[in-house]
Amino acid sequence: MIKIIRNNFVFGMVSKINVKLLITLVCFSFLGNSIYGNFESLSNQTITTEKILWLLWGIVFSFLSIIINAYAWNLLIKNIGSNIKNLNIVKLFLATNIYKYLPGGIWHFVSRYNTLRLEISNEKSIESILLEPILMLVAGFVFIPLRGFNLSIYILCWSSTLVLLPAFRQFLIKKLKSMKATVFKSNDNIKGENLRQNKQDLSIRMFYPYKPLFVEIIFILFRFMGFLCCIHAFSIGSLISKGELISSFSLAWIIGLIVPAAPGGLGVFESVILFSLGSNLPEAPLLASLLCYRIVSTVSDIVAALIYPVKKLFKI
Repeated sequence: MIKIIRNNFVFGMVSKINVKLLITLVCFSFLGNSIYGNFESLSNQTITTEKILWLLWGIVFSFLSIIINAYAWNLLIKNIGSNIKNLNIVKLFLATNIYKYLPGGIWHFVSRYNTLRLEISNEKSIESILLEPILMLVAGFVFIPLRGFNLSIYILCWSSTLVLLPAFRQFLIKKLKSMKATVFKSNDNIKGENLRQNKQDLSIRMFYPYKPLFVEIIFILFRFMGFLCCIHAFSIGSLISKGELISSFSLAWIIGLIVPAAPGGLGVFESVILFSLGSNLPEAPLLASLLCYRIVSTVSDIVAALIYPVKKLFKI
């Protein structure tokens, strides 16, 4: 009896642990230890004009990737059967994308939902928001097998595209609605039960989202180009194949999207890159590249969020 009580207590404590937060803290520890161990080498890194130009190109590619991501979401909304004429979807995406840095990492979704539901049904609003990260994940999986030819990896990763088939989408949306019901409930007057029940038909009659997926794949490529610019800034891009580099980047980006408790995958993305490429590239320049890429991606998010306010200010 005592053993059973003890086991129940242990399982109860484990279930209460925030797994995402725990993984993020472990990644922060790993990253911090790497920075500490290479602090002297990092401090010896110099910022030349050539490096600045590479980093500026990194900002350009990262900025363009956000625009492409916004366009992919616009196509996704149309794919699920919602044609919004009174709302600029790209503008909404860019204006809310910066909210992902707020604690909780959900406020960009909540803000989009609160705006979308004024134009389309709550059902379609939730569906478009929940499908968007799935679309990004599938696009990311496309590049993981490029590290080298492994048929099983190709099949495993590329079969993720089947998730976007209408029947699978219906199942996923139902499950995700059930999991995220409290998020939308706390920001709306809709009862949580209504979100868990599918009172309207989901987009099972919609076509496979070829166009949104294709554009999302381009988004990953541009995101990678921004990262590659940071790698070239510290002269280590020629030391590794582009296939291995984009494979590791995609894997780190996917894990950073799924796991983190910190905004924007901070710490998780960098740790996965260090773990996967640390043995192939000199650690200090790789760390410098990662730290610069974090700055580059954050600056590009800020610039993208300022596009429409600046246009409005100068009446462009």
